[in-house]
Amino acid sequence: MAVAGSGAVSIMLALLAQFREPFSTVLRPTRECWPSPAGDGPSYDLVIDIAVGGSASRLEALRETWAGPAARDGRGCSVMNLFVRAAPAPAVHHHRAVDEVFLFLNTTDTYERLPVKVVGSLQWLSAHVRYKYVLKTDDDAWICMHSLLETLAAFPRSRLYWGKMNTRHALISSVLHHGFVHSAFTDYFRGATHYSTYAFGAAYVLSHDVAALVSDEQGVDAAEHVRIEDVLVGELINRRLGGAVSARDARNSTISLGYTRRKGDASTRSRATKIHLRKLCTASSSGGRGSIVVHRIFPAQVRTCAGLAVHRLCACDGRRGACSGALPGPAPALRERGRG
Repeated sequence: MAVAGSGAVSIMLALLAQFREPFSTVLRPTRECWPSPAGDGPSYDLVIDIAVGGSASRLEALRETWAGPAARDGRGCSVMNLFVRAAPAPAVHHHRAVDEVFLFLNTTDTYERLPVKVVGSLQWLSAHVRYKYVLKTDDDAWICMHSLLETLAAFPRSRLYWGKMNTRHALISSVLHHGFVHSAFTDYFRGATHYSTYAFGAAYVLSHDVAALVSDEQGVDAAEHVRIEDVLVGELINRRLGGAVSARDARNSTISLGYTRRKGDASTRSRATKIHLRKLCTASSSGGRGSIVVHRIFPAQVRTCAGLAVHRLCACDGRRGACSGALPGPAPALRERGRG
């Protein structure tokens, strides 16, 4: 199979050698933390929908840390990792033993085609996987899974939209911010004078029903025309659900930028991260949680975050207990909690 991004071909072929052939059944887990909303058997508590580009080193860093088989240890919840790639022809490969899926969609790895990749993956999930929540993120992020699961435990199981919300609704017009996509949005959503509130694309969570709505026929059609993925998702949710959706704004430090860009110098990312990583990826002795998601970081920094997180009051693989400051020890199962 030809895979977009020649640098990733060898690692992808090695991974796919252990995967089963494409399947047609609906996937369910063997366990769950929280009862399924539909009451029709177990469903994955969380699916991580990762938009993967052509970098083999990024993929390796994810699978060695928070998105790999070893990360399952110490957690009582069911989590599936869905790696979404562009390819000349669609295909799907599933490794049931570690709840991994590689989904290849017939698109390209460009900014303006990202909506097709994301909406297409949500459509596939709705048809083939039973789950409660999906977190969309990118391959340059690190995630503290235990903190994320504890956060989701208190949320409603339906009509949920969670992330770092952008409430400044001015239409993008600057070339520095992909200004060429401005007319595509206003051409499709005729009469639009502003964007609806939307969660930044680095990381956001949708409940299963909201994800299905975003990826229905209308959503798929919109993804072919509107080239700003996070804006599109927020716009579809607002136009279809309005106030009926529970839009939860993540606190400022929950989803964090891993570097500070200055004058287009890529090395700034590395210098700034040395200062920021320790406070973002660890928690203080007084009980601070650190960040749940740190994005726009290099593969080496993903590994650094994973190492630092071992010292959090709640280790991110769940080995040290609850993020509320419980004493170190075996991780309790993340059971049903009060939900607003």
